[in-house]
Amino acid sequence: GSGDRLAINADVAARGREKASHGVQHGRFPATGRPQQAQELAFADLEIDVESRSVRRGGKNIHLTAKEFALLEVLVRNKGRILTRRAIAEQVWGYTFDTGTNVVDVYVNYLRKAIDDGFPSRLLHTVRGVGFILKEE
Repeated sequence: GSGDRLAINADVAARGREKASHGVQHGRFPATGRPQQAQELAFADLEIDVESRSVRRGGKNIHLTAKEFALLEVLVRNKGRILTRRAIAEQVWGYTFDTGTNVVDVYVNYLRKAIDDGFPSRLLHTVRGVGFILKEE
């Protein structure tokens, strides 16, 4: 009857939970099933605490919006690599923008003002016709 179905469903659910937690038991992956990413990031004199969403450069606190922070995090996790506008849009906004939009450029400029203006060296560079890169000058 229906009691048998409930018992079977409960057993299936319990087995599913065991399998789902399998990677966690071995300390390899968090519950999301993906490798855990560093919570503290650094590049040159830039320090980022992902959990508290705080940013410092040369000991100075830098205030960023949520999107600026997400953009910076993507750039730091890919430091030294050229990121195309499309790759940035997909990682920061979660979808592909029309090639006609300049939203990535706008946010790169906001971020550049926040992390580069008033500091002796630039970290965020434009690779003309390709995208952007975080590197020391």
